[in-house]
Amino acid sequence: MSFGSPIYLAALIALAPMVWLASRRRKSVGHSQVSLHKNVGSTPFVGWIPTVLLVLMWTALCIGLAQPRLTQVTEKQTTQSRDFVVLVDVSGSMSSALQDPAQQTFVGQQTGQNGTGAPVNGAPTTPDGQPATPPPPPTRANAARQGVKIFIDARTGDRVALLLFDDEVYYVWPLTSDLKTINRKLFLIDKYNGGGTNFDGPNPDNPWSKVGGIQGAINHFKQLSDAKTKVLIMVTDGEDSISPKRFAELTAQMQQLGIKIYVLGVGESWGNGSTPDLQRFAEGLGGKVIPVGNAQAMRDGFATIDRLEKSTVEIDRVQGFRELYQYFLYGALVFALLYKLSSALVREDE
Repeated sequence: MSFGSPIYLAALIALAPMVWLASRRRKSVGHSQVSLHKNVGSTPFVGWIPTVLLVLMWTALCIGLAQPRLTQVTEKQTTQSRDFVVLVDVSGSMSSALQDPAQQTFVGQQTGQNGTGAPVNGAPTTPDGQPATPPPPPTRANAARQGVKIFIDARTGDRVALLLFDDEVYYVWPLTSDLKTINRKLFLIDKYNGGGTNFDGPNPDNPWSKVGGIQGAINHFKQLSDAKTKVLIMVTDGEDSISPKRFAELTAQMQQLGIKIYVLGVGESWGNGSTPDLQRFAEGLGGKVIPVGNAQAMRDGFATIDRLEKSTVEIDRVQGFRELYQYFLYGALVFALLYKLSSALVREDE
């Protein structure tokens, strides 16, 4: 035990004259029956009750004012793990039906449908074996959600944030190690689709341009991430351009913060022989496009991401105190009340 203000313990010295003065006084019990006075001689401790209570009150008060406390040393484990911002395109083009057979099959494998969208595993069918109510064809948004889910499920000890964007960015959930919450929020990917696509906003050439997906992710890293490894996982069909000026500005910001970027590509834009602006942007920063639905490409891409550096675990020793002064002050108050009560019964004579 230690004391925050030990100087108040010096007041305990006053107990000596208090006890000495009390011993010099004669005690009697104040009562309407005079016959009780003869018992005081046979029970001398009765006369000392007020003195004892006064000593206890003064002692508890001095100790309480001295702020007694217990020293507590705890070890706090902190892990600067990798931070991932998952940025998902929910623009109108993401509601388009998938044309790539590999991506159709990919969505079907994850949702219990075959590549044509027909249900399997005992789902209701007509007599000729066709689905009773054919489900809608899988969309790019469906493929995006399944790709993100597989990526999230492969994380261990990492923090993940979920952002959506169309012509502006939406902050769904900040960086967290609670990946179950991120998984619960993934339904938003294929629930809301609409608006345009904004990769490079705010664009100074367009006064109506809002903060776009990439800038929104960069801002989130600036505000919440102090990890050594920062990774932007962008999930999109790539159907937007990046102006040369913003291309250079966004590249500079990513390099300054050390943000790596990988693109989970959905739709047909990534396999038609052209090189979208986003692909050039990612590859210029050392990242790459991972086509969703291409099992080997996804395994290789996720393996590359998993090899990124993780910060070491650090143990911080934190010293704290558990305050005890309030208990002594409560005790002093109780002893003071008892002292007052005993003083009414035991009278001190000169």
